[in-house]
Amino acid sequence: MKQADKIRWVTERRLEFIEFRVYWEGGIRRADLTDTFGVSVPQASGDLGLYQELAPGNMVYDSSEKKYVATEQFSPKFCDVSAEKYLAYLKDSAGEQLQLADSWMSQIPAAETMPLPTRKVRPEVLKPLVAAVRNNQSVEISYHSLNRERAERAWRRISPHAFAFDGMRWHVRAFCHRDSQFKDFVLSRCDGVRDAQAPGCDSAQDHLWHERVEVVLQANPRLKPPQRAAIEEDYAMVDHRLSFSVRKALLFYFEKFLRLDYPDEGVPPEAKPLCVVNGQVFSRQVP
Repeated sequence: MKQADKIRWVTERRLEFIEFRVYWEGGIRRADLTDTFGVSVPQASGDLGLYQELAPGNMVYDSSEKKYVATEQFSPKFCDVSAEKYLAYLKDSAGEQLQLADSWMSQIPAAETMPLPTRKVRPEVLKPLVAAVRNNQSVEISYHSLNRERAERAWRRISPHAFAFDGMRWHVRAFCHRDSQFKDFVLSRCDGVRDAQAPGCDSAQDHLWHERVEVVLQANPRLKPPQRAAIEEDYAMVDHRLSFSVRKALLFYFEKFLRLDYPDEGVPPEAKPLCVVNGQVFSRQVP
């Protein structure tokens, strides 16, 4: 077994930290490790030495700056240095909602996120629903439906088996015992959970959840060629196309979130930069 395979998780976390700081923040000092992880100076020195041993050529010591810096041959070994990951850290650091504790960013660029209304999910509701999913149980939920015919709060039994996020809100995917079908329930509209029992259904029968379709997108053909080229570059399209594997149960939300359901007539193409190539996949949506 190679030494890299024997690394303890806590040590690997520090190696990831070293790599993150070297790549994104121009270098790392021993004090960065001692301050962040509370390790001793000898341990910090050992971690830096171990990193150089396992990722040779990735960093060198700059005596003028008194820190380790990345080399031109730097190649990540322990850390995801993608732009998407860094921007996720930046979004979290700039946000006013829940902030993660372990972003590892010491020099945070000026950034702001657009404030959006959030839906309140009660932990005393989420916890038993998570347990019901894990234990394959049914539960009763106190749910406020927006159905015009049933726009009131009522207790109903469901058998939950998964959670889904539609870009704006969280749902629990479940078999509804009252309506005898699999449906989505918005977590923020549920204010009580009780009476866990046997499931009463087989989640494998939720075909809309388990089956996927390939959705192919392209830049709106009504855009001018330079505009289409910009959209294709934005989304890193290959051969002018962008493909997604989407659960059938999420097709409705996918279409709404990307405004793919906007009509072509009367809408400027800039308001609908993406179009569906294979629109037939949306013909039988069931949220």
